Amino acid sequence: MSTPLDTTARTSGDVIAHPSATPRPRGRARLIIGYLAVAAVQPYLILKLTWIAGSTIGITETSPLDASVVRGGNIVTAVMELTAIAILLAFTHQWGLRVPAWLVLVPAWIGTGLLAPFVITGPVIAASVVSDLAPVGDDSLAPWVGPLVYLSFGAQAVGIASCFVLYAKERWPYVFSGHLSDRLIGPSRTALVPIAWGTAALLVVVSVARLPWSLGAAWGLPSSGESRGVAEQLTDGASAVFAVAAAVGILMLAVGRPRRTRIWVPVALAWIGGGATLEAGAYSLVLLFTKLTGAVDSVPATGMVPFVDLLQVVAGVAIGVAGAVILAADHARSSTPS
Repeated sequence: MSTPLDTTARTSGDVIAHPSATPRPRGRARLIIGYLAVAAVQPYLILKLTWIAGSTIGITETSPLDASVVRGGNIVTAVMELTAIAILLAFTHQWGLRVPAWLVLVPAWIGTGLLAPFVITGPVIAASVVSDLAPVGDDSLAPWVGPLVYLSFGAQAVGIASCFVLYAKERWPYVFSGHLSDRLIGPSRTALVPIAWGTAALLVVVSVARLPWSLGAAWGLPSSGESRGVAEQLTDGASAVFAVAAAVGILMLAVGRPRRTRIWVPVALAWIGGGATLEAGAYSLVLLFTKLTGAVDSVPATGMVPFVDLLQVVAGVAIGVAGAVILAADHARSSTPS
């Protein structure tokens, strides 16, 4: 016999666990992975805090940038790492399930986008430095700084992504259930299709530009492009890969094909690829703006790079808008009584 509570639970789509049911191990996994990710933040955070305090550990030469710009950059990046710790704690503990969705999703997407490329570039660059095959950056930092930073970022990316998946499964289980054929019918799909195709076109241009640069081509690059090292080429290659992933993910969500594909596959492609595409472009444009506003003595030759960066930013913002439409539509459907 059904009770009023049972009827309400079935109508709203919620699942009420049996009082005697044992807790699911997901919470424990979130706890372990979350604190491992917090530990991965520490090397880079500690290095930044020592520099802010005036230490020169790991610094072999004075930076060509203005001292106030360097200090400001160190403060900003340290605050970003502290924010990452706060987000990880929200992912890890039950109180994080009550945090407003936008306050979790926005920094999680930005953080994932910033850190995801380091999963590809970090191990390769660290190995190349250790084996003396290629240096990283200029001579202003000690050789051990590059591998420490890249490996720390890569570990953070894996930890944040893993913890976020466990968190999202508990808070938004409907995103991980069903297939593409079950999602986005009606006005939501009508609005999404032109955005998806336009965004995919921009991402194709980004990939066509970045892939040759990653293989050593110099067309469209400034005159110094021929002397770029392994770090720059790997970054271009990673940007091309993430742009393709984002294009595939957003198109799959828009057209609903292949119909039997699990919904989490295109969501993951669009989430990671879109975030990495946006953040890489935005970061490069911010650096260029800093140089152009007089933080350094000379204005760099830029070639086609800023144009490609701008395309990445536009495409990334479009994916963010499309993602908001998708999540809102799915949330509305999951909350609608049967």
